Amino acid sequence: MVSRPQPGFTLIELMVVLAIVVILASIAVPSFTQLIAKQRLSSVKAELFSSLVRTRSEAIKLNQDVTLQPATGGWINGWTVVNPKTGGVAFETHDALKGVTVTTSATSVVFKSNGRVNATAAPSFQLSATGTASVMCVSLDVSGRPKQKKAAC
Repeated sequence: MVSRPQPGFTLIELMVVLAIVVILASIAVPSFTQLIAKQRLSSVKAELFSSLVRTRSEAIKLNQDVTLQPATGGWINGWTVVNPKTGGVAFETHDALKGVTVTTSATSVVFKSNGRVNATAAPSFQLSATGTASVMCVSLDVSGRPKQKKAAC
């Protein structure tokens, strides 16, 4: 009777495969960290942009001033679109994501009934992801329309 080898892997083969997997994972993890930070940044940019669009739309629709204001502690903690017809109850609120810094000189953004910003200079919001060089900008033009770009303000 001839003995046949048992099917399966030897311990050495298993150790070599595990070593390769560990090396590949250690190369990939920093890339995923950067990717996650950029996606958070992009998400906050999109939320802020849509809040500005909604605030402007509500001001035009209601024919009165509507305010986008920062949460307690500043823009980094989120923002609220205030409904003037309900005594200041919010249309919507947003919590800012962790890992994103918001830089702006605006203490709030007030849209007039014609859709224009009630300010001498249109505000801009520079967003940056912690731990990366990624920077994005959400700004308002002179007519009050929000714009976004993947660069510094």
